[in-house]
Amino acid sequence: MSNKPLAVALVGYGLAGEVFHAPLLKATEGLEVAVITTSDSERKKKASEAFPSATIVDSFDISLKSHSEKFELVVIASPNKWHHPQAKAALEAEKSVVVDKPLAINSRECRELIDVANRQKKLLTVFQNRRWDNDFLTIQKLLKDGTLSDVTRFESRFERFRPTLDSKKWRESTGPDEGGGLLFDLGSHLIDQACVLFGTPNTVYCELDKRRAGVRADDDVFVALEFAGGVRAHLHANILSAIPGPRFRVLAMNGGYEKYGLDPQEEALRKGMKPGDRKWGLEDVSLSGKLAVERNGKVVNEIMVSEKGNYEYFYSAVRDAIANDSAPPVNPEHAVRTISLIEHAKQSAQLERKLDFQSLVTAR
Repeated sequence: MSNKPLAVALVGYGLAGEVFHAPLLKATEGLEVAVITTSDSERKKKASEAFPSATIVDSFDISLKSHSEKFELVVIASPNKWHHPQAKAALEAEKSVVVDKPLAINSRECRELIDVANRQKKLLTVFQNRRWDNDFLTIQKLLKDGTLSDVTRFESRFERFRPTLDSKKWRESTGPDEGGGLLFDLGSHLIDQACVLFGTPNTVYCELDKRRAGVRADDDVFVALEFAGGVRAHLHANILSAIPGPRFRVLAMNGGYEKYGLDPQEEALRKGMKPGDRKWGLEDVSLSGKLAVERNGKVVNEIMVSEKGNYEYFYSAVRDAIANDSAPPVNPEHAVRTISLIEHAKQSAQLERKLDFQSLVTAR
């Protein structure tokens, strides 16, 4: 690996760019943020304070036309509707690309980006940071080591309480045709995690609702997936849960696991913490999950301390994949699967019935 750091252009400095990507990029040895694009004056000020040596420009078009020689990797943290055109432009300019989830707002656009990346022989991956949540890593460990075996049901929730619409936020004011709504936002995480655990589902069923006055896209989502072997996943995302349910609930033939509360890394990033800080990725033991397993004919209940969260793995893996021409941390084909499931979930909600996913995908 070269001693010269890999230069990065960060596209967008809103919530995703400033809170999630910027600190993780800064904390990754071998990466250097060289260009940041934002047209907002306040965000420009924040960006220049956080990255005094970076060039701040108004748009991604300007960065490609006037500063292309300054960077090799593009990180796209802009609103969903811009993911496809910006990623395509970056790939065609022979840059490697990370796109904040979702990769694009339909599977056709996802497939086109993969084709361009393959043609240009450049890395393309998706920032599915929730794969490295502490509780999700804990579940993976429980399944991998056989502590829980023959899973029958998997329940996963992202539930918040924001009864008042904030029209200043694009996620609140954007319609589904532009990638707005919880199914695209939190649903991308929920579906991706379920598929990481259990593969490609056989069927999908979905219920979508708009609960708050003035909202343009879904803010109440339920998705049910059925996997080979009989695993059923029930996925929930809504914005009106004053009393949230468990973040995860896993039922297996020999026991179960239940966990409340969110992984601490997002809140830590919002507070200015970073990887390497003391207690980074660690939650208070009072938030530990509950494990119940059958041993010698009796159910034994235990406190299951969560694994350490590891968001920083993503960008170190991106750096190494570019340096070694190896696999990225998230296969972009998984993004196609996620968006295809979202498309079929929308169709299911419209038809009010369960759909066969694999046959529909085959017929694409």
